[in-house]
Amino acid sequence: MPEWDGPDRPPLARDPAPRHRSGQARTSLLSVPGAVGAEAAGFTPVGEVMGAVVHRVGWAGPSRWAADRIRVLADLLRQGYETALDRLEEEAAGLGADGVLGIRLTRTTFDGEAQEYVALGTAVRAGTKQRPHRPFTTDLPGQDVAKLIQAGWVPVRVAIGVDGQAMTNSNFELGYSWSMLAGVYDNAEIDLPTALATQVRAAARAEFAREIGECGADGGIVSGTTFDLWPVEDVAAAAIATVTGTAIARFREGIPHVGALTILPLNRDLPD
Repeated sequence: MPEWDGPDRPPLARDPAPRHRSGQARTSLLSVPGAVGAEAAGFTPVGEVMGAVVHRVGWAGPSRWAADRIRVLADLLRQGYETALDRLEEEAAGLGADGVLGIRLTRTTFDGEAQEYVALGTAVRAGTKQRPHRPFTTDLPGQDVAKLIQAGWVPVRVAIGVDGQAMTNSNFELGYSWSMLAGVYDNAEIDLPTALATQVRAAARAEFAREIGECGADGGIVSGTTFDLWPVEDVAAAAIATVTGTAIARFREGIPHVGALTILPLNRDLPD
């Protein structure tokens, strides 16, 4: 096995598509409706593709305060998914694919010390002699991509917004408010968690919007959101939110139906 010094990816992960050059049958993760939709849009599956990375969960500096830890966790979440998506895209490019449909993002924690981030999808190719600069990526299924193209839109890339923050409660009443007995006395709104939830969700949505703008897209379709909120030592609250979806670009207006042969490579300049 080749030596690995750590700066680059492991040697076994550098070859983008060894399985597909070994003569094995092409594989697909598309459902039957997804496969039919992809075919209607002019795409043929060329193989399932994956990107993965395992990160150690570490803390920045000696501080144990929630705000520092939550920032580390948010950065880890963002970096993990971005790396997994980059590696998926590289594997798709190695297959000569024009895009990847139905991408699934997963995160698995091992013993609280390491997290694996995985991006898994189906690489597809359009029947055209021209190729896009880079494969598009989307978490939308094939039938939704077909509807987008018929309406004059094309997927550009998966976009992710992440934010994590912590807030302190100067009155030291957070623990009481979240106790099992709190509901016995009242059903009042808890101000600090409410403010934190609103702020964190808004920041994640704002980052999602920035991702869309930075890749030159015209809009985005939100496919999923996650949110976690928890008390910290009865005097603070921490929260982390994610927004995932697909950045989309309009390639033509007023066309009721158009196939992939017309729109690839997008008929517009988008950043690589």
